[in-house]
Amino acid sequence: MTLTHKKPMEYAETVDVSVLLIEDSLDDGVAITKAFIEGEMFYGFKVIRKYTLEGGLSYLRSAKVDVVLLDLGLPDARELKAVTAIHELYPEIPIIVISGYSNVEMVHKALQSGVQEFLIKGESSSAVIRQSLYQALARKKIERAYQNGEKL
Repeated sequence: MTLTHKKPMEYAETVDVSVLLIEDSLDDGVAITKAFIEGEMFYGFKVIRKYTLEGGLSYLRSAKVDVVLLDLGLPDARELKAVTAIHELYPEIPIIVISGYSNVEMVHKALQSGVQEFLIKGESSSAVIRQSLYQALARKKIERAYQNGEKL
């Protein structure tokens, strides 16, 4: 499933952002996707939905993705297996976890594994999801500049 949504901005130029959503729950996927069409947006989002880690990795091999939104309870990957697999192959792509797992230890391990943000399903509003994407993209840009010795 692919959703493309652009909302014209009166004062700012929109930037296209490709979001890979890896989420096996139909209801959660719909709720998360709605976050991209509600409220003010500074980006034009293209959301591509895959239901398994393998489906997500297959898509990453064939297309440019700016950010990954990832569930930790996939049929073929539990807990941090998906984070590790994506981060090892595509360290330049920011990963945002959106999961029902909410214990402090899991959040800490995910952040140590390279996750930019950790959101809790059902507790993250559309505005929080969008803001997390903006922040993850900005942090990755700063990280790349720092690694390349560039000044911001």
